[in-house]
Amino acid sequence: MAAPNILIVGATGKQGGAVIHELSKTISEESPLKLLALTRNPMSPAARRLKHAHPDILELVHGDTTHPEAIFSQWPNKGHISGVFLVTAPGKVREEEQGIPFIDAAVAHGVKHIVFSSVDRGGEEKSWNNPTEVKHFWEKHNIELHLRDKAAKQDHHHEFTWTIIRPVAFFDNWSSSGGFAGMFTAMWATSLSPNKKLQLVSVRDIGVWASMALSNPGKWAGRAISLAGDELTLDEAKEKWHKVVGEEMPQSWGIAAKGLLWFMGDMDAMFKWFEREGYGADIEALRMEENSLQDMEAWLEHNSGWVHK
Repeated sequence: MAAPNILIVGATGKQGGAVIHELSKTISEESPLKLLALTRNPMSPAARRLKHAHPDILELVHGDTTHPEAIFSQWPNKGHISGVFLVTAPGKVREEEQGIPFIDAAVAHGVKHIVFSSVDRGGEEKSWNNPTEVKHFWEKHNIELHLRDKAAKQDHHHEFTWTIIRPVAFFDNWSSSGGFAGMFTAMWATSLSPNKKLQLVSVRDIGVWASMALSNPGKWAGRAISLAGDELTLDEAKEKWHKVVGEEMPQSWGIAAKGLLWFMGDMDAMFKWFEREGYGADIEALRMEENSLQDMEAWLEHNSGWVHK
C-alpha cells in the first residue's frame, strides 16, 4: 500500500515550513508518509531549498488555493491525499476566497482530515462567537464556521474530520532574519498599556501541534485549540530578551510605528483589540498536553537566530 499523502499549504512560508519540519520527524518504515508541498512557483529558491532538505519524502506541488480543483485533480485516485494543512494570509484576495473553496475541493476529493491554522479571538469557546472587528481575524472566523458546519452536514460520501489551531501573536515577529523585530516592539510600546500582557507563541509550536493532529486525526478531530506559549508585558519581554540574548530588545522609533499602524489599518485594529480584549489561550493546560511548548526564553534560545552557539 502506498504511503499516505499530506498536502501542506504555504509550504515555503514559516507555518508550512514548521509543519513539514515536524512531520518529517514522524516518518519511518513503520509510519510512512509523503509530504506534498504546495507552492505557486516550484522553481523559486525557497521551494528548491525545501526539496533539497527533504529529497526522499517531499514532492513539490504547483498550485494556488484560489484554484483548488487544479491542485487535487493532479491525483486522479480519490482519497490519494489523506490530510491537509491549510493556512490563509491577508492580501489582495480575501482569506475566505483562499480557504472556503479549497476546503470544499479537498472534501470532494476525499481528504479525510483538515487542519486549519486560524487565530485566537479570546479563548477556545469565546473564539467561536467573536469574529472581532479585525479584518483578517473575522475572515479566518468565517472559514472556521464553514469548516465546522460543513463537517456537521456531511454525508457518508464525503466524511471528514477537522482540527483548528488558533495561534496568538508570533515570537517570530522578532526573528533575527526578518527585519521587523524593532518595529513590532515599537508597535507594542505605542499601543498597549504598560501592565497589559500579550500572549505569544513560537511558529515552531504551530508545526508541533499541526503535526500531532495530522499524524493522529482521531485524537484531535473536532478540536479548536488556542495556542500560546507565554504571556508577558513588554517590560517582562524585554527582561527575558536581555537575560537570554545579552543585549537590549530591538525597538524602532515610536513615531514610525504610529505611522505604520495608521497606514496599515488592520494592524492598528489588531493592536487596539489586544488592549481592549486580548487573546485567551490556556497556556497551563496546553503545557500539560505538550511539555515542549516554548516560552519566550526557549524560543530565543532555540529558534530566534539571536543566540549564536
